[in-house]
Amino acid sequence: MDDKIYQRWWRLHVRVARGERLSLVEQMEYDRGLQAFDREERQELESGAAPALRQLRAQIKQLQTENAQLRAKSVRLDRQIRTLERAYTKQTGCELADGVYAAP
Repeated sequence: MDDKIYQRWWRLHVRVARGERLSLVEQMEYDRGLQAFDREERQELESGAAPALRQLRAQIKQLQTENAQLRAKSVRLDRQIRTLERAYTKQTGCELADGVYAAP
């Protein structure tokens, strides 16, 4: 939309915003302007936002994978700690801090 058309559209927009009624021709011009803005916005989103969204989705997937791996490692370490705590208790007869180091 060139500047001249935009200026005309903007005046119509201000009138609409104030609650004024437009003539049929003015309403058609105003609607064409809205459609032009919608097309421009869609094109911007498709061209600019889509790659950024794909990149964010990839990052999220990677972080979810890392999170799952860390959770699995945490479970393995908790098991190992419980095993070591039981061995310690068996050898010394003393218990360690009531399971503070490992989940039950």
